[in-house]
Amino acid sequence: MTALRVDVVVVQNLPWRTWIARVLEVEALGYDGVWVWDHLVHRTQEPTDPLHEGFTTLAAAAALTSRIRLGTLVAAPVLRSPLLLAKSAMTVDQVSGGRFDLGIGAGGSLLDSAALGIAQPTAGELAERFEQTVELLDVVLRGGTSYAGSLVSGEGMTVAPGCVQEPRVPLVLAAHGPRTLRLAGRFADVWNTLTTQDLPPDQVLALAASRMRLLDEAAVAVGRDPATIRRSVLIGSRQWPALASPAAFREAVLRYAEIGFTDVVLMHPDHPAEERVGHGEAGPHVVRRIAEDLLPGLRAELA
Repeated sequence: MTALRVDVVVVQNLPWRTWIARVLEVEALGYDGVWVWDHLVHRTQEPTDPLHEGFTTLAAAAALTSRIRLGTLVAAPVLRSPLLLAKSAMTVDQVSGGRFDLGIGAGGSLLDSAALGIAQPTAGELAERFEQTVELLDVVLRGGTSYAGSLVSGEGMTVAPGCVQEPRVPLVLAAHGPRTLRLAGRFADVWNTLTTQDLPPDQVLALAASRMRLLDEAAVAVGRDPATIRRSVLIGSRQWPALASPAAFREAVLRYAEIGFTDVVLMHPDHPAEERVGHGEAGPHVVRRIAEDLLPGLRAELA
């Protein structure tokens, strides 16, 4: 059985020394990974609040950590060219010694578009750019030098010296609809979703299971074994406050594991924007309490 992975999103909207201290604590507590956002501006921010650039922040964290994996949840193709995204991913993979996971989604923040001075892309345009970006990343991060698409293309591309991880850094694709789930079935090493807001747990799980079936069908259609794709969920909502206590977290993890999820990601509750993010009530010191009181036994139970 696939080993349980438990990660923490540590949003980089804190002063640098506060943020890196939190990352080092998460590593010391025994969690498997740390994730950051990829935004220029975020709806939870006041204009004067810090929001460090994701890849730069991860590269610095990579030099100061030793074990924990690091990743973007999720990089937005609208913010940068696919080749620059590949270069950034390769660089963090090199600095970390092969501990980087490239999480990507379709993106589409209104505030980011306004900051860039561009019109907000339509859902179809975002999906098309997402698809071509992932296709190019899969080529160039494996050492390929050319890609031709209607939105992105290039000849003589390189991300030398390449990735530490082979055949490339893992791609973690956030996908919820049929088109993006087909893309995940083709390319994802890890499929990521989230606890749907405003639904009770039974309906959340039923929706996640239906998406997982589409993922499996897409993988089979291109000759992949669906079992080779890990399944990740950003846990918690106001309707399902999985961080209210270690017991609530354990119950949620077991229910997600029962339908096939291998990876659980929790939003670190102790950051200024959490109340406006919507991942539900969190108990006091819950990140530490989960790690110290629950994780070893939970991992053994699901081994």
